[in-house]
Amino acid sequence: MTAHFDCIVVGVGGVGSAVIHDLAARGVKVLGIDKHDPGHNHGSSHGETRIIRLVYFEHPDYVPLLKRALTRWQELDLQSPEPLFHQIGLLQAGPSDGEVIPGLIAAARQHQLDMQELTAAECHTRFPGFTPNPEDQLIFDPNAGILRVEACVRRFADKALDSGAELIREEVIGWSRTSTGFEVTTDQQRFTADQLVISPGAWAGQLVPWLKDKTQVLRKSLFWFDNDNPAYQLGNNVPVFLFEQGENTFYGFPQIDDKGVKVGDHAGGLPFDLPEEIDKSVDTRELEAVSLFLRHHLPGVGHQLNDHTTCMYTMSPDGHFIIGELPGEPKLFIAAGLSGHGYKFAPVFGEIFADLVTNGHTDHPIAFLDPQRFC
Repeated sequence: MTAHFDCIVVGVGGVGSAVIHDLAARGVKVLGIDKHDPGHNHGSSHGETRIIRLVYFEHPDYVPLLKRALTRWQELDLQSPEPLFHQIGLLQAGPSDGEVIPGLIAAARQHQLDMQELTAAECHTRFPGFTPNPEDQLIFDPNAGILRVEACVRRFADKALDSGAELIREEVIGWSRTSTGFEVTTDQQRFTADQLVISPGAWAGQLVPWLKDKTQVLRKSLFWFDNDNPAYQLGNNVPVFLFEQGENTFYGFPQIDDKGVKVGDHAGGLPFDLPEEIDKSVDTRELEAVSLFLRHHLPGVGHQLNDHTTCMYTMSPDGHFIIGELPGEPKLFIAAGLSGHGYKFAPVFGEIFADLVTNGHTDHPIAFLDPQRFC
């Protein structure tokens, strides 16, 4: 007999784990299905760390969602046996007429956020390891910090299990609508549910045909460089950092373990079609770019590459999330096109999708992320 659930969540990654947690906490009989165990390194939510930031240059409308997400990250961290969140602040730099700085100022003013403006000299005095361009404008966000991404995913999944959720490790082959709900087929069996949430990450176009021409997957690289300098070590008044530099937007984290300082480029990326075929080798052009950035702006970091990995950005046409009910498919909800800046929202996504499944609506302000904008 086919097992039936109130709701099935396809994809138990950064978003899916939080959604399953919140559904189970509300008493929903929920099943989560993923090909890999929670906290795996085959998708977009791995690489040890992610940034949580409150002053948001992408769009001021994200800030109310971020405020709630930040509160829930703090709560999750307090309840966790291992550290999940380090509130160490974020240093952001760039030209006054670029994308980052004007966006930060607009968001901070609209929502009256704590934002500290620094000159290059003030920055170097406060954070001696950093050497910004003299002409750049700098902004420090004291509410920002580091999320331990794999640990966060596993924590949500474990708490979901404690609340009665079921998780299985199987590959989803497809889904279809039935007369009463949905049927989900895996490589081993079938399940039915009244409602369906699909949080597919880079597999968006494969699992939801409507998303095929609305998402583009980019290969992104993360690099760790050798470091023995206290000016770049966690716990020594060292912030997370993000520097807009022409066509590049470099970001990184202080050293948290023996792998060293982590750095990547939020801009650019190499497009490809199938997540299973991602090239995980080191791209010498990307390595040279991040190496030059460190040499000029974090000159005390070592030059030896200690580690490297790749992850995936699933881009939407406008760079904003695709969150809500799939057009033409009642009671089928999607979280897709997170465009490389979605993980920090995971706890509030959990609330949003739990609202949609249990109430049919949410009070969270997500109209600007509605899939209908692409119809």
